[in-house]
Amino acid sequence: MSKYDASSIEVLTGLEPVQKRPGMYTDTSRPNHLAQEVIDNSVDEAIAGFARKIDVVLYKDGSISVTDDGRGMPVDTHPEEGIPGVEVILTRLHAGGKFSNKNYEFSGGLHGVGVSVVNALSSRVIVEVRRDGAVFEMAFAHGAKTSKLKKIGIVGKRNTGTKIHFWPEQKYFDTPTFSISKLKHVLRAKAVLCSGLEVSFTEEKTAAGKSETQSWIYEGGLADYLGENLFERECMPAEPFIGSMASTTEAVDWAL
Repeated sequence: MSKYDASSIEVLTGLEPVQKRPGMYTDTSRPNHLAQEVIDNSVDEAIAGFARKIDVVLYKDGSISVTDDGRGMPVDTHPEEGIPGVEVILTRLHAGGKFSNKNYEFSGGLHGVGVSVVNALSSRVIVEVRRDGAVFEMAFAHGAKTSKLKKIGIVGKRNTGTKIHFWPEQKYFDTPTFSISKLKHVLRAKAVLCSGLEVSFTEEKTAAGKSETQSWIYEGGLADYLGENLFERECMPAEPFIGSMASTTEAVDWAL
């Protein structure tokens, strides 16, 4: 038996813990949960009132991108880490803007863990940020930065948002492909959750060999969703009972 002393203790830093034990941070059956973490970030922008549209694209090479028109990830230098905010978000576990209620009153996903886990378990990640009248880009591979944050274009001041394009690393998953039916289910649910949010899903190459896009928007939230699923059935009463309640930390909507 080998000697067991203090020198035997491993200290994992950065994103190493995720890469060593991915099952502790995400569902490793398929990479769907990775996509959901990125989608949740965009939905949080919508819940906070800063985003009205989310576009998800599944490419024929197995990668996926999520684009929103929210505020855009911070690109200024973090006061303690000394690197751009977007790099902190993508490379540091337990880093994010959701631990207090200063930036998001309500939020989902793994606070401070989700997007960094996506980076850790992807062979490649490209993040594009539209903010402050400019377009910025940064790239990563296997969780490590491969190119610094750089300005690649100019846009209008009101043109803001974030696009994250990632390629899941096959070795971390039982099945490296996304479940399209589950992706669509999640996206539709997010559209129901956020009244007026337009969510679209594009599959670059379908079984028929062509691109296909599906969109969801529920201006009336749960009431619209309920009506859509009842089809032409006779309902009593004709219009559903709807309501909502909210406190500083919780909220609930219902339709009957």
